[in-house]
Amino acid sequence: MATENEKRNAHVQQHRHSSQKERYEEFANLGLTKRNEEYMVKFSAALAETKYPAEKQSELIKTMVQEIIAAQKRGTTAKNLYGTVTDKVKHTLNPPKEPTGPMTKERYLTDATYNFLWFLILFNFMYGIMALMAPASAQQSGAAGITCIILSSLVAGAGMPFITQLFAPDVQHKHNWFVRAGIMALLFLIWMLVFYGTNLLPRMINPVVNPIINIVIGAIGVVAILYMRSRFKITSGIFAGRK
Repeated sequence: MATENEKRNAHVQQHRHSSQKERYEEFANLGLTKRNEEYMVKFSAALAETKYPAEKQSELIKTMVQEIIAAQKRGTTAKNLYGTVTDKVKHTLNPPKEPTGPMTKERYLTDATYNFLWFLILFNFMYGIMALMAPASAQQSGAAGITCIILSSLVAGAGMPFITQLFAPDVQHKHNWFVRAGIMALLFLIWMLVFYGTNLLPRMINPVVNPIINIVIGAIGVVAILYMRSRFKITSGIFAGRK
């Protein structure tokens, strides 16, 4: 006499066979070769086991069938087109990032402004909080004046898109890794010279402002960052591309 588990397993097996039969019927008579039909059956079954939205599955499969039929005319199989079924499922669930392409003037200005704001926030919050928590220590360590903070943030923001591009995987680089690392070191040196150089300016033109003002400037910068992330596509720099 069959046990409860055996009955349950038999039911599961019967359901799987039924689903498999339905999938073969789905791709029959669509103009696919037997090999490509088998590929789509396996892909459909594998995708159904994932959390990929059901409404998108049918749309994706329809598109794939059209692409495969077109590729068949050139003698290209589904595996040649998409890789293995496992690879195609992985790419579907985690699509590769679109290449950002070459840096344009508009993109550079957007990214540079975005990164300028990040450094402005960082320095103003850092010096503001330090001055509030330990005023004497902040004065002894040589708090940066507001002119120094703004100019060094501008230089850092202007340089960050270039640094990001130096090591971007989707950019065709003209120089090898060592040359690019040297360029990055040079840009960092320029920033250091600007930072320490501007902080030596007379306090009349580089005043150390009240820490509350630093924090207010930092808070305004946060608002501006949030606006830019909602309004523009940021492609290079600090937390670029993240939501």
